[in-house]
Amino acid sequence: MSRIVRSGVASAAFLLACGLIGTGSPAFAAGKGHAAPVTHGHAAPSAHGHSTAHSHPAPHKPVDKLAGVRRGATNALAASTARVKRIAAAEGASSALSTDDQAALASATTADLAALTADGQAVATATSTKAILAASQSGLATALGADLQYRVVLAAANAQAKADSLTADAAPVSEQASTLAADGTDVSTVTDPLDDLASQVDQAQASAATARTAGLALPVTPSATQLRSTGAVAHQALDTVASALTAGEADLTAATTALAALQAPTA
Repeated sequence: MSRIVRSGVASAAFLLACGLIGTGSPAFAAGKGHAAPVTHGHAAPSAHGHSTAHSHPAPHKPVDKLAGVRRGATNALAASTARVKRIAAAEGASSALSTDDQAALASATTADLAALTADGQAVATATSTKAILAASQSGLATALGADLQYRVVLAAANAQAKADSLTADAAPVSEQASTLAADGTDVSTVTDPLDDLASQVDQAQASAATARTAGLALPVTPSATQLRSTGAVAHQALDTVASALTAGEADLTAATTALAALQAPTA
């Protein structure tokens, strides 16, 4: 047997030993050098009786494209709500406010907090940036209104307290002047400034009431125009209060000085 034949026999024996040729090999049976095509049968059923090849992926949660602006508005509303709560606490703890003032302001801040809750719900369900921002701005307006309301009513209450204090301080001066008048003393230097003081007190009280009414008239969600107009009315009224009280204090000083002069012993 030649070397070439022996080499071919040896190669065939090696291939047979490796199982690469023979009657059982698909490639050999087909008479081709290519592997048999891969079959595309269905995957084996899963443990639940469903084919894994046909299983459906879990549904994806819808992406909130407004998540960023919604988060920002939610944080802004939280800040507005915290502000109104601080105002409500200050109103309840104030010793300057009357019982009526505290009751009126408590009712207003309760309504403010309810409006802020509604704004929060609007932000959570809004489907547009415009709607989200509108709800956030609404909450800010509510907080600004609550703050202005509290400041104005508190200033009016303080003005009323000062007016009452002037009236109380003037009372003993008036009584002493009346005693001197009963003895025939001319006390016009005392009574004239006291009369003006009474007029100034009336003016201060009326202007304080104007400011208070304007503050309490603010709606739960005031517009920018309403905030400006209320602030302007309150500012003007409180300026009038300050001027009247300053004049009243001067009147009290003049009356007290005149009374002391009348009471001084003559040489």
